[in-house]
Amino acid sequence: MALAVVGAVLLAGCSGDGAEPSGPTELTAAQVCPGGMLGPDAVRGLEKVTGATVFAPPENGESKGVPGVADLLVAGYAKAGASLGGPVCKATPLDDKNRRKASVSFEIQSDLQRTGEHSESGQGRYWEYDLGRNALAISRQAMLFFDCASTRLGGLEKVVPVAASVSVSEGSKGDEPELREANLAIVHSAALAMAKELGCKDNGGLPDRLVVKEKAAPTR
Repeated sequence: MALAVVGAVLLAGCSGDGAEPSGPTELTAAQVCPGGMLGPDAVRGLEKVTGATVFAPPENGESKGVPGVADLLVAGYAKAGASLGGPVCKATPLDDKNRRKASVSFEIQSDLQRTGEHSESGQGRYWEYDLGRNALAISRQAMLFFDCASTRLGGLEKVVPVAASVSVSEGSKGDEPELREANLAIVHSAALAMAKELGCKDNGGLPDRLVVKEKAAPTR
């Protein structure tokens, strides 16, 4: 009887060796950014800018999701009045030959950054759009700036500047309107999800649906 028990234990232990890791081995564009961060337009935008429909599961810590980054933004703002929240999502095409990876991240700008607004001027390189406080886009990048009044930050009487960005590695260096608008769709969807998570008054002035309105063209 004792030998039978020992044999059963050994057999059970061996059966776990080499077991396949749990979880999916590939994700769609709708799944790769956690928590439903991307709406339908943004999902199509992600497929457009990356040229992919299937993505690798993120590595540990690579995609923190909106709630996780919101907590980092809140903690950083409470401590220093600014915060590099970091990546909320990284989308890596499963095809090894496709190097067009996309990354979405957030930060809370310091008062000094906002006073200068150097990043928001685009320095003549970006198309500007009427979205949030300001939005900038080119074929491989977009940035969206919005103001958040929230009890999680400085209170409903305090306006805190939040910046969302999407970047595409090995993205197009041309000036393609459809790629600019695809990036805007991604960053708008992510920013709206973050505004709701932070409890920003009036969702930080962000519309539920993206309407693309150009304000200015690049000057150089």
